Amino acid sequence: MNETATPAPDARLPTVVTVGRHGIGRTLERLAPVVAGQVNLLHLSAAFDDAVRAVHALQKKKMPVDVLIAAGASGDWLREHVDIPVVMVEVRGFDLLHALSEARRLALAASAAVPGGEPPRIGLVSYGGPSPEVAQFEAMFGIGISPFSYQGADDAAACVQAMQQAGMQAVVAPGLVAELAERAGMASVLLYAEGAVRKAYAEALLLARHRHAQRARHQRLETVLHQLQDGVVTVDLQGRIQALNPTMAGLLGASVASLHGRPLEQFAPQLSVGRTLSTGPADGAREAEAAEDVVQIAGRTLSVRRAPIVENGEVTGALFACSDPVVIQRADRHLRASSRQQHVGARWRIDDYAGESPAAQRIRGLARQFAASDATVLIQGASGTGKELLAQGMHRASRRAAQPFLAVNCAALGESLLESELFGYEEGAFTGARRGGKTGLVEAAHTGTLFLDEIGDMPLPLQSRLLRVLQEREVLRVGSTTPVPMDIRVIAATHADLAAQVARGAFRRDLYYRLAVLRIQTPTLRERGAGDVAALAQALLAQRLGPAHDAAQAALLLRALQARTAAYAWPGNIRELGNWVERLAACRDHLLRNGAVDPDRWLEVFPECAAPLAADPQSVDQEPPPLQEPMPLKDARRLAERERLREVLASVQGHQGKACEILGISRATLWRRLKAAP
Repeated sequence: MNETATPAPDARLPTVVTVGRHGIGRTLERLAPVVAGQVNLLHLSAAFDDAVRAVHALQKKKMPVDVLIAAGASGDWLREHVDIPVVMVEVRGFDLLHALSEARRLALAASAAVPGGEPPRIGLVSYGGPSPEVAQFEAMFGIGISPFSYQGADDAAACVQAMQQAGMQAVVAPGLVAELAERAGMASVLLYAEGAVRKAYAEALLLARHRHAQRARHQRLETVLHQLQDGVVTVDLQGRIQALNPTMAGLLGASVASLHGRPLEQFAPQLSVGRTLSTGPADGAREAEAAEDVVQIAGRTLSVRRAPIVENGEVTGALFACSDPVVIQRADRHLRASSRQQHVGARWRIDDYAGESPAAQRIRGLARQFAASDATVLIQGASGTGKELLAQGMHRASRRAAQPFLAVNCAALGESLLESELFGYEEGAFTGARRGGKTGLVEAAHTGTLFLDEIGDMPLPLQSRLLRVLQEREVLRVGSTTPVPMDIRVIAATHADLAAQVARGAFRRDLYYRLAVLRIQTPTLRERGAGDVAALAQALLAQRLGPAHDAAQAALLLRALQARTAAYAWPGNIRELGNWVERLAACRDHLLRNGAVDPDRWLEVFPECAAPLAADPQSVDQEPPPLQEPMPLKDARRLAERERLREVLASVQGHQGKACEILGISRATLWRRLKAAP
């Protein structure tokens, strides 16, 4: 077997392989230029089993053969033994007449050369058996045509010998027999005319283009399938696998290549193909409701989505997508976490710091001025006074608005965890470190804003590392020796008195001055006055009830809230007010009776109002209690501190560990301060 050398195939063109020896092989090669530049063309000088082995060798080389061109018995043999379309060089009537005419001319020339020779006799050879049509033709016209046949390559020489014995002077035969007859001294004409070969090339070109486009679509589908985490498989109308990805192959327990063309139900009987294939295009809406179910495959519980494949309005196959519920849940958590991170930086604006009190207007004005600067900002104020809202608002109003806004609560994490979250770590930095390491929040906030909430509770060792970040504008991951430069704006917030902590040695003085470049002291809700309380309550209630709420009912409830909390101190500030408004919205129908607020039901929902929120009018005429001797400021502070400790302990049922976490102190400090006398 010989293979004609060709340049490297062009992946953009279809591939055609011609197969043939002797005369047909030479004709195929001679006429190859008719498709030059339109296909990748390769010729195999082989026949029968040799041709089959040669084609299989090409397939093993991953050479994408679209169409084969062959002729006669060898072409029929290829059709039976390879899975590639074979275009046959067909012998048509006009071509046969032309060949017989040429053979008759040669036979006449041969008989004329022999004095007293017999009339010319022509042998017409076919594969498999004599042609009855040839016998009928000879009986009608009597031009001296004798039919002969052969069964294969081994029988070709015997066929030639039989024609010699019969006195044939010219032969019309396929390539091998024609060549053997020529060697035996008989004039021979190739059965396949050039016109037939040209026609075969034209048919092969059309078929190859179609197959090439089909293969390209299949490769695109395979590429898409291979990128999916779900197991996906498509089948034809007989339920045979047409395409699948490695994930699905893994579920079925075999390789992708070995599964192609195999019945899907042989590997996964749970995937019923019949019901999906019987679903027509018009049944799509009905089927969509029942197209997903849960099955067990290879011991795994999977969610399976089924859908018919429709082409030109006809169902031509089915698709199955198998998803692992655990992967779905993990992806859902990741998406929700990512969505939250993406929207944190863009949630609040400075104008969302509502209120028209002088204190609120002053805060908004300072925030707008500070937003224009890259200097570090320290926001101090009680819990629930809007410190993070202002931080986000300043970020949104700054030149860094389109960059990340990342926040971390320094009181919510232990020292080691907070260190890795803030500064990141290298792979292998400690036991349990993530492969590849981790980017810290400082590094991730590059070009954006890092918000350090409750900075007063940051452990002293980490304060030193943060100070270096602010001074050098570079971060060093845990376990690394290479600092990473970064450009961030830092905003810190705390409810603690940092100056007092500095005086006690609980906070680094140098870090304090690095943080407190620009300062904002957020006022309490009580300092902002009843007007801001009313405005905030109205905004919160409207946000809670939505645009379709009953405005008259809402106004009635807000008036009741305002009247009953006129002298309330709001120790929880806006966070506490939000809780009250939430209760007000949830219980609004219960609170109202006959168009008015029911006092008893009000106390059920707001038991805080049972205690006197303001001076009792009935006690005005009573004699005031005797004045106590003034307490020194130091003792008063200790007494207030001890009351706070007891209050927190009561809220956690005496659990000292939880109380220390809330207060941000050690157990020894808790015990010492509880024992200290005022």
